[in-house]
Amino acid sequence: MTASFGRVAVLGLGLIGGSLMHAIRQAGCDVVGYDIDTATAAAASAAGFPVAPTDGAAVHGADLVVLAMPLPQVPDALRSLAPHLPQRAVLTDVGTLKVPVLRAVRQIVPGARFVGGHPLAGTEESGWAATDPLLFRDAPWTLTLEPDTDLDAWLAVAELVCDLGAKPVPTTGAEQDAAVARVIGLPHVLAEALALTGLDGGPLGLSLASGSYRSGSRVARTRPDLVASWCDGNRALVAAMDEVIGRLAAARASLAEGHSMLSLAQAGHRARTDWEHRRFAPVELAPVVADLLRHGGEGGWITAILHDDTGLRLLGMRPLT
Repeated sequence: MTASFGRVAVLGLGLIGGSLMHAIRQAGCDVVGYDIDTATAAAASAAGFPVAPTDGAAVHGADLVVLAMPLPQVPDALRSLAPHLPQRAVLTDVGTLKVPVLRAVRQIVPGARFVGGHPLAGTEESGWAATDPLLFRDAPWTLTLEPDTDLDAWLAVAELVCDLGAKPVPTTGAEQDAAVARVIGLPHVLAEALALTGLDGGPLGLSLASGSYRSGSRVARTRPDLVASWCDGNRALVAAMDEVIGRLAAARASLAEGHSMLSLAQAGHRARTDWEHRRFAPVELAPVVADLLRHGGEGGWITAILHDDTGLRLLGMRPLT
């Protein structure tokens, strides 16, 4: 475990926050949790985790504070913990959208050493009962680098993420939000639409529904309020929906005219298999913001942050072109 953080406070003990508590403790770090929901807090405490009675008590003496509550709760959480946040503590979060969180941090705790984070490791389940200490293994984990980001704080969080078995991806908040509109927001929108369209087919269709319907609509089982928080306010999702609507409209027109779906099926098959068969090569990076952002933008991630006789070394993987 990185020596940068002796004590970590996790505020919000649902699927992601609770799994993070498990993973951090397994990695050998002191961790304390807090949740505004008394039942969730009690469940975590019953599982043997230290749970503070207030957010102020949780962050007292913490080197790293993790915001793990749904996005709509973040502003109130920041206002509540602001008087208690240790001056040199690093603040991070685990939410899907980064720009709204960054905006709230700058408004409410402008002096915080904030590093926006997003582990892409969720499931359709939620709550403390769904937590998994292995949830983050091999998962991409975006870490935002903005002009005012403290690079030392970013490197410390990236080192922790590596220690948890995840893959830190350097990016800006705006770039990450645009990307997740296509790979998180849009798939959820399509899953909801598919679930409804399948239901509209009547009892026979539902009795015949199997692998394709089950896989395509799986994430429609996610809590609706969480889905809304991942989509609402992300203008990049509008462009992504426009693209998929355009493709569906073209496919519909082709089918209505008696033509084949083969070209769409071929293109989609190729896109999916190309993604699955990507190859990567190791690379060593300088701890320079521009180089890190370029690496993340090209599809790379960090694999290790090393401290040796030559100084600080960053190892990573990048896609082969």
